[in-house]
Amino acid sequence: MDLALKQNLDLQIANIETATRQQDHAIARSELLPNASFVAHDTVTRYNTKAELGVQPSIIPHDVGPFQTIHIGATFSTPVFDLTLIRQYQESGHRLLATRADEQTIREETVLLAVSGYMAHLRALASITAAQSRMELAERLAHQADDLLGDGVASKIDRSRAQVRLREEQQRLIDAQRDADTTLYALKRVLNIPDSQQIEFVDRQDFFSTPPVDFSDSLPIALVQRPELHSLSEGLKVAEFAHKAAEANSLPKLTFGGFWDEQGQTFNTATPGYQYRVTLGIPIFTGGRLSAERKRTALVEQQTRKQLSQERNRITEQVRDGRVELQAALHQVDLGRQEVQLANEEVSLSQGRFQSGVTDNIEVIVAQDSLARANDAEIGALFRYNIARAQLARAVGTVERAYSH
Repeated sequence: MDLALKQNLDLQIANIETATRQQDHAIARSELLPNASFVAHDTVTRYNTKAELGVQPSIIPHDVGPFQTIHIGATFSTPVFDLTLIRQYQESGHRLLATRADEQTIREETVLLAVSGYMAHLRALASITAAQSRMELAERLAHQADDLLGDGVASKIDRSRAQVRLREEQQRLIDAQRDADTTLYALKRVLNIPDSQQIEFVDRQDFFSTPPVDFSDSLPIALVQRPELHSLSEGLKVAEFAHKAAEANSLPKLTFGGFWDEQGQTFNTATPGYQYRVTLGIPIFTGGRLSAERKRTALVEQQTRKQLSQERNRITEQVRDGRVELQAALHQVDLGRQEVQLANEEVSLSQGRFQSGVTDNIEVIVAQDSLARANDAEIGALFRYNIARAQLARAVGTVERAYSH
């Protein structure tokens, strides 16, 4: 799980998105702070008097210049009152929190994918073990049929049945090995590691365990823990502040700025110059743009509220379905284990009857079929239980905490 959280590409993309939102927040903050710049320019100017004034007074030369002007100094500006910038800064802060919640959602989904891939591979390994055991049993029964044929107790068709059954078990072993390879490749893709890298599975027996799971308070925990709800809650605040920013666009804005520089025709003759200005801006007519912006942001806010309510209902359904699925899977595991026990007993009894010559090996073949189905049922039930357990943890919002070390 630690490797998946470190190397999964989806999670790396989510980390980059969070870093981008952090810079957006810093940019929004910079709009509220004073700005200053250093400016230096050297200009050579020549004017046509008539072109500039529209007339040519007789006392003014036809043209003026060329003359040189030099300006070296600083310009500055700062908002004194701009409620729109304040609301946009607050909006960017909640947008950052929403992105962090989205990142946590990706982490939860990554862990669930890794757990699912891991359990799928353990299921394939368990199928290999069961197939190998059945193949060894089929080999013993084939040898038994040969021996009984030599003793005159069995017939050639008994030996043929045993050989056919052996080939079937060999084919099932090949299929199980294929499933193990494909599930391993899928797991490596989730972990983002090269195909050539070897993975050692040291806890194969955990697949067969069914530890008790207490999710009695799962729904209240889910409504607090699920990152999707955190993201939508922050998204609602983003919409609220966006609406407030749209309303603030109709208010006056006051800024203070100016410059201070050395100016003159040459560096030696330059003298200090400055300008300080206070600017008051009041929107009078915008063609309905401000009203449309207010209405649009209000609609976005209403939409986000509906989405938040819808997400709560969806999470409630997921938790309740997860409880039912986990309980059903646990019962299925119990039945699967009983079925394997009974199937092994059936194989043993039918083998004894065939050995004593009471019947042919049709009963043995049928018992082998029952054992194969029982193995598949038990392994499938265990896989269902492990996946249901992980999905319920995901529904509650604690899958990373449950499976990461």
